Amino acid sequence: MPTLSVTKTHGSRNEIFVIDGAPDALLPAGDVARAVERLCDRELGLGGDGAYFVEDGGDGTAQAWFFNPDGSPSLLCGNGMRAVGRLLLDRHGADGVLVRTGPYAFAVRHVEPTPHGVRQVSVELPPVDFAPAEPIVAGVAYPFVDRELPAYHPSRTVTAVAVPNSHLITVVDAYDENELVATGRRVAADTAAFPIGANASFVLPLAEEEVFVHTFERGAGLTPSCGSGIAASRSALSRLGLVEPDRPVLVRNPGGPARSRLQERDGRWQPLLEGNATIVYRTELEPSALLGEGALKWEEESDPAEAAAFSALYEENAEILRSRGVHPSSL
Repeated sequence: MPTLSVTKTHGSRNEIFVIDGAPDALLPAGDVARAVERLCDRELGLGGDGAYFVEDGGDGTAQAWFFNPDGSPSLLCGNGMRAVGRLLLDRHGADGVLVRTGPYAFAVRHVEPTPHGVRQVSVELPPVDFAPAEPIVAGVAYPFVDRELPAYHPSRTVTAVAVPNSHLITVVDAYDENELVATGRRVAADTAAFPIGANASFVLPLAEEEVFVHTFERGAGLTPSCGSGIAASRSALSRLGLVEPDRPVLVRNPGGPARSRLQERDGRWQPLLEGNATIVYRTELEPSALLGEGALKWEEESDPAEAAAFSALYEENAEILRSRGVHPSSL
């Protein structure tokens, strides 16, 4: 088996590994989930929120496969797609690349760096769907928008939307992290009400066209940021009539800021996600190590200047959230 070329990246501190090559070409069939889970283990592994395997077509296109940190496959990771795109853009010196995953294609383009010097990209996500063919909530009529659902929460309303990952979005007037965690755990446990699982996000308006979003992700739990959660939350805001679709909204996650707007394509809303795509380090791993036991050992190559630039952006975002009375535990 070939050595694995692994790049640890993050989008708003949502840490995603990008691995060169198709999963079945790199690891024995049936061992991919185990390898990803071990890689993402924060005690014995390198520690992360998921992994993308990427097969570079060499022509400005690539095929990608995403796995949650528990090893389960997922349709996409918006923050991870930012990183995948950035790596391909750098590799080919291109202005844009197209990354396919499952039946979807993602156009990724360069965006001007922040004043702190943080590298940014934009990703065109698939159109949002408020009436998905595979129901997010069982036994209800669609669209399911701003409605009460006791299985989700005893008093708050919720909106269901596919991006294409399944999301449940609630706009709140105050942020309570314990409440979000309890809600996300209810969703994960109730497979009768939520047969395909779903990510749960609380959205707190901060100012005109500025919100705080925190997501309890299926298969990962509470994370610093969720790219598809940003897009789902942005879409829900327009569906609820709170923001015009084409207006860019500044989304502050615990892990950092991003922007999202909606463009209309064939009568549907297609989200654009814009934010950092930061390289933490690069390393090489033997597949046998990922399939073995005990703590992993690795040597890394990093760029202190890149880390410092994002650190400045992160601290600025954290201070703004604190000043607005938002205090997630990860800050």
